[in-house]
Amino acid sequence: MKNIKWAIAAALIFLGSNNAYAEPIAKLAPLNSFGKQAFAAEGKTEEDVRSDIPSSEMVGLPAFPDSYFAGAGGDGDSIDTLMLMSKADSAEVVAWYQKKLGGGWRNIPDLATEQLGEVAVFVKTDKKNISAMDSLKYQQIRISKVEKPEDTGFAAMMFDVSGIRSMINMTVKPMM
Repeated sequence: MKNIKWAIAAALIFLGSNNAYAEPIAKLAPLNSFGKQAFAAEGKTEEDVRSDIPSSEMVGLPAFPDSYFAGAGGDGDSIDTLMLMSKADSAEVVAWYQKKLGGGWRNIPDLATEQLGEVAVFVKTDKKNISAMDSLKYQQIRISKVEKPEDTGFAAMMFDVSGIRSMINMTVKPMM
């Protein structure tokens, strides 16, 4: 009987130590024909691409509801940057983050880059005003308005961006 208890305890520890399936931070944006060809050339199926989407836990920042994953950058299992897209209007996205982020985050409009269509830049800092250079020391969430497919940047090369109205670019690990 004692051996059975140890065997059950060992099995529970083993099962608990395996990586449990974690929900991806967002659903994969629909691939366009070039995106499908590019991933196929790498030997990846659409399901492989979906399984590579980082989880909310890995990113540590909230994703706007019903947003689409459009890319991430980092080394190995580390996520430095993340790009999401949404069919929601940028004002709706900004309002959601304003409510969701709470303490420790500030919207610093002076950091928004007009040429990129940015309408808000949330920075995790207690400072009221920081320079663009200083902002590189902090986590950020930048929200851009999308008016035409080109406004999505490189995402339009791989993904079907029809109906996309907002881009959400996250700096998970500060650059400095």
